[in-house]
Amino acid sequence: MIMIIKKWFPAILMMLVIFGVSSIPGGVISESGFDREAYQINAHFVLFIILCLTFFKATKNILLSIILTALYGGVDEFHQRFVPLRNSSILDMNVDTFGGLISGLILWKFQHILPKKLKDWLNK
Repeated sequence: MIMIIKKWFPAILMMLVIFGVSSIPGGVISESGFDREAYQINAHFVLFIILCLTFFKATKNILLSIILTALYGGVDEFHQRFVPLRNSSILDMNVDTFGGLISGLILWKFQHILPKKLKDWLNK
């Protein structure tokens, strides 16, 4: 049981981070200056690349990791419908899924050249 928790903890933590960021009301984002579309697209992309890597750590299955990432992207966008001054976006879901696909590509084709520490972390 402890081993399962250790494997899934990074993915759960990443989902909580994404949920937390998605819960910030739109007005707060506008006031902070992070309301530019480029910032939001880059944030989605990077967060969902990391999420897919954490799903891989838990599942050791690239395809399943990509699917879970895309599904969580949909959950994230659905959740944003209920946050004041936020909305859901097909573009954001596509960026989330693309981030998962890029992670999958890295894991599939380039895992052998990843830094040793990252490889060791992913394969523990």
